Amino acid sequence: MYHSGSGFLTAQPHIPGIIKSALLNGYTGVTFFFVLSGFILHHTYRCRLVTWEDIKRFAIARFARIYPVYFITVIVMFPFAGVNYDWRDMPQFLLLHWWITAPWPLLGIWNGPSWTISVETFFYLWFPWLTTVATRLSTGSIYMTLLALVVLDFATGSSAFFSLHPAYFEWLRWVPTPIIRLPEFIIGVLVGELHFRRDGKRFPLPPWVPIAVLLLVLCISHQPWVASAVTVLAALLIFAIAGDRGSIVARVLQQRWLVLLGAASYSLYLLHQPVHFYMTWLLGENKWLVPLQYLVVVGGSIVVFRYIEEPAREWVRSRVRMKPSAIEEVADPPR
Repeated sequence: MYHSGSGFLTAQPHIPGIIKSALLNGYTGVTFFFVLSGFILHHTYRCRLVTWEDIKRFAIARFARIYPVYFITVIVMFPFAGVNYDWRDMPQFLLLHWWITAPWPLLGIWNGPSWTISVETFFYLWFPWLTTVATRLSTGSIYMTLLALVVLDFATGSSAFFSLHPAYFEWLRWVPTPIIRLPEFIIGVLVGELHFRRDGKRFPLPPWVPIAVLLLVLCISHQPWVASAVTVLAALLIFAIAGDRGSIVARVLQQRWLVLLGAASYSLYLLHQPVHFYMTWLLGENKWLVPLQYLVVVGGSIVVFRYIEEPAREWVRSRVRMKPSAIEEVADPPR
């Protein structure tokens, strides 16, 4: 909704302010994903990336998970990319297109939302070291590190940085985006370690509390501080749900149809811009375009997940003689 209708709706004078704020805060879904990604990867690979062979398996598993669908959704945007193709279009095929600073020449990015996959790839590079360090820190050190990261986030507005426009400070333009957004991922890793150390104990906060506060925050403002608040609330919500699997929220999320949508959500994330471009090209701008494209992209993401994403993942593994193991892809975070 943030990508397909928020600009139009927020320009309408009769739309209530709380709805406008919620729509304009749609970009904070990426913040939630970065935290969730760190949490689930640590939960899956904790103490399992010990040797270079382990790290190699992790890297291959990540490549097989993200690259096939990524490559397809970039290629299908070729007709809409313009006519001037040069070296600046190449980094996106290596997932390097968002590892740049503003003073550099702008690099080509055909499928706009793919910038987050480039940032996530940077996180994968550092993850084997981060997950190892997290297991060695004392619990007190983890809490102190989390506090420092949250303070840094609120002070710089780093969670709101998703383009070449700085949230608060001009100097942020000189820092590569993956570095700016890394604290969100680290927070997820550290929260994952705290969850492990609770050893099955229920989290004292029921999931509906951070959900209610999160919805309230999204509706009252769309200033950069909201993204920082979402980082904290995302960590609390994930912690609460993971620590209380008997809660209503956890039971709802275990429904088979929601599990399927979660599995297909990576394809949905990368498909929604191509679907919008092609449907606009075929049907033109009309009032039915947005709701119709929602149906197409949800259905299309399930098809791509079942018949392209999963087979491609297994094909990559088979090419490198890598059999699926119990520790790989226990659950991938939805996007």
